[in-house]
Amino acid sequence: MLKVDRAEALRYMRMGAATPDDEMLRRLEKVERDVLASVRPASCREMVAVSDAGPEAVRVGPLLLPGRDLRRALAGCGRAFLFAATLGAGVDAYLRRCGQTSAADLVMAQGVATALIEAYCDECCRDMASSLGGAALAPRFSPGYGDLPLSVQRPLLEALDASRRAGVALTDSFLMVPSKSVSAIVGVRDPAD
Repeated sequence: MLKVDRAEALRYMRMGAATPDDEMLRRLEKVERDVLASVRPASCREMVAVSDAGPEAVRVGPLLLPGRDLRRALAGCGRAFLFAATLGAGVDAYLRRCGQTSAADLVMAQGVATALIEAYCDECCRDMASSLGGAALAPRFSPGYGDLPLSVQRPLLEALDASRRAGVALTDSFLMVPSKSVSAIVGVRDPAD
């Protein structure tokens, strides 16, 4: 069951060291309840082989991916998960309603939903790790990180059949729909023999 990490939500709201007053905390609690009521999480993943493809590329299953940063992140990984997760379209509908009624609630809802998608991805990664029998996961690496182009979203989501399996689609400008969605490559580090 997903729970809102309020400290994370406040961080995504860019609160800094400010302490919310009682009125803001009441509004935030309502927004948290409303966001949680709109969440319909879904995810999909596929374990694939990882192999070197030269100094500036790596092959991850069917994908030949450019960049030194992903190559470095997958160093020592012979396999990886292709992964996508979403909070679902209900969150987008709630965000649109907030945008029409209250800018403050929209900022809070965005922060809460961002904290929730991260928490959901962490939960999915714990589930992946528990299925590996002693192997460890490398940190998630998403298109748009480092020198891995955002355009990698399309082949990654296609390889996962994420539209059918998790309800995650992509716009022409590589933005995921629903908006609170994540795609990533998660390396698997097998224990030394």
